[in-house]
Amino acid sequence: MDKRLIYAIVLSMGVMLGYPYVVNWINPPKPKTETAVTEKKTEAVPGETAPGAAPSVQAEPKAAPEKSVKETLTTVDTPLVKATFSNVGGGVKRWELKKYEASIKDASRGVNLAESVARMGSLSTFIRPAGGAAENVVLEAASTDVVVEPQGAGVLAYSGSAKGLRVDKKYKFTGESYLVDTEITVTNNTGAPFQGSVETVLAANVAGKDASGYHTGPIVSTSKGKLTRQAADEAQKTGAEAPRWIGLESKYFLSAIIPSPELPLSWLNEVSSPSSSKATVSAPLALAPGETKTVAYRTFIGPKEYDLLLSYKAGLEESIEFGWFAVIAKPFLVVLNFLERYVGNYGIAIIILTFITKVVFYPLTKHSLKSMKELQNIQPQLAAIKEKYKDNKDKQNKELMELYKRYKVNPVGGCLPMILQIPVFIGLYEVLYVAIELRHAPFFLWIMDLSDKDPYYISPIIMGATMFLQQKMTPTTVDPAQAKIMLIMPVIFTFMFLSFPSGLVIYWLVNNVLSIAQQYYIQRTPAKAKA
Repeated sequence: MDKRLIYAIVLSMGVMLGYPYVVNWINPPKPKTETAVTEKKTEAVPGETAPGAAPSVQAEPKAAPEKSVKETLTTVDTPLVKATFSNVGGGVKRWELKKYEASIKDASRGVNLAESVARMGSLSTFIRPAGGAAENVVLEAASTDVVVEPQGAGVLAYSGSAKGLRVDKKYKFTGESYLVDTEITVTNNTGAPFQGSVETVLAANVAGKDASGYHTGPIVSTSKGKLTRQAADEAQKTGAEAPRWIGLESKYFLSAIIPSPELPLSWLNEVSSPSSSKATVSAPLALAPGETKTVAYRTFIGPKEYDLLLSYKAGLEESIEFGWFAVIAKPFLVVLNFLERYVGNYGIAIIILTFITKVVFYPLTKHSLKSMKELQNIQPQLAAIKEKYKDNKDKQNKELMELYKRYKVNPVGGCLPMILQIPVFIGLYEVLYVAIELRHAPFFLWIMDLSDKDPYYISPIIMGATMFLQQKMTPTTVDPAQAKIMLIMPVIFTFMFLSFPSGLVIYWLVNNVLSIAQQYYIQRTPAKAKA
């Protein structure tokens, strides 16, 4: 029975430590490619082919060569975003998030999503006649600058023409949201009917998986609520009905189009290389001479911040890749965000959350220590039975079960709290790896990013020391040789935790300290421990 106890503990440790490697084995990350490009080197969307009114994987007619067009830029400045738009298609030239620095070493420069999930040319408008090539609409802006106050709103208006049609395009910004209302109004000013489509394109410099194994590239939430992430080896995915939303993602950021469910729409997601992907939505146009049609939808280009995405009530929060233990990870993130609002530090919030989990698991911890202590007390009888019936395993097991029953001892009771904490550990592991709220979040002193490893490895070493102390304090039911083997576990944990996010190390370190305090208290009060 001692060996089975050891096997249970080692298996539990193996599941806990091997989880990230199993995930990467099932979904191996693609070789890391350079995706941070300058605006001069980035391939613009205009001129690329896009889907027609009815998506098809068949080759489409190439777009006509673009005429030389003078590009003019318009800047939109809101409390959250500083964006630059081009008059060519009314597409994105730059999209900088003011509240998310590009690098922890340079907090003055915001993340430019035009280098990842909203490549230059994203949100461009195309007009495509039935069976013909798409034409990027050349527009003229009503103003060169749009400034939006915190409580205010602003409009970027364009007008132009393509294929003989008049096109009016409006972006409506608000000061406290990353959502942008978009309207495209098409008027047939020709003397003949027009059959075709109006298209909007998102493009990204990411596809497949990043270095940490998280998906990048096309993602779509269908009208039936099914979330699909497109792999790097899937060239195309299409749909003939309006999705709930469609877009492009990285681990921390998302660009998405959110159409109205009533809007007749088709879509196409494409992956052309490990560093290039597109999402295109297409609304059909059937215009008689003089007829007008308006296509309206919302767009989101911003951070995957859970509470923020949840507040939009569009299902965008599904884009956060919480993994297999999402049912645990999501509540953890909600609690961490709640605590951080009051204490102002995610490191302290992690400590408080650890304390809460220890209080919740205290009855199990108490029962575990009690079981292990009782097992330790009957070790002489266990040894005698094993020696007496060493040649008769069936009789030995029967006598052992009788002994456990007589003393009301559960031989695996000591493992239960550890096993139950594995999902908790993995859930928090996922939160600390994927939640943008923890990105560049400082703690104290040398720990300036809870989502990254401890740069000096101080906290993992202290964690290993506390684990060793806890191991020495825990009642053992194995022989001395096996006990020495169990003492190797703190060394293994220490090396494993060297590369883990410092926030996770803090959780496990505080968990060990509280466990030591609980063990000391329970062992010093034997009467209460037996209650």
